[in-house]
Amino acid sequence: MLCVASESVRSRILAAGQRITPQRDLIAGVLEAAEAPLGAQELLDAVALRDAGIGRATVFRTLQSLQDAGVVQHVPLPGDQGGYLLCPTSGHHHHLVCQRCGRVEDLLEDEVALFVGAVARDHGFDIDHAGLELSGHCSGCR
Repeated sequence: MLCVASESVRSRILAAGQRITPQRDLIAGVLEAAEAPLGAQELLDAVALRDAGIGRATVFRTLQSLQDAGVVQHVPLPGDQGGYLLCPTSGHHHHLVCQRCGRVEDLLEDEVALFVGAVARDHGFDIDHAGLELSGHCSGCR
């Protein structure tokens, strides 16, 4: 049973100048269907269930291309592991990561811009890029 990405996700891949390959479609679809970020092994297992012909190297190359397109991000998860998630928010944004259940919530750039600006000003630092992931416990796990 194949899992394909939604038209909105496919449009974001195309808008980033990438083609919709079967591997990109499948991996984006698996991540889109996931309820929480998937660790590397979980993702590999989910892909293998749908297409055993896609190898580990192809999965990670495809993940990198989806990250380059701004569709997928790698986030820290409980237990010092990382996971991959399909970001519903286009454009640069940040994350709140629950260390108990792994839930990830997007923070828009506007929500952190004042903080980043204050840090730059206070330290006399010219910030080219900011990637912010705040870890803690979501309202359901508190």
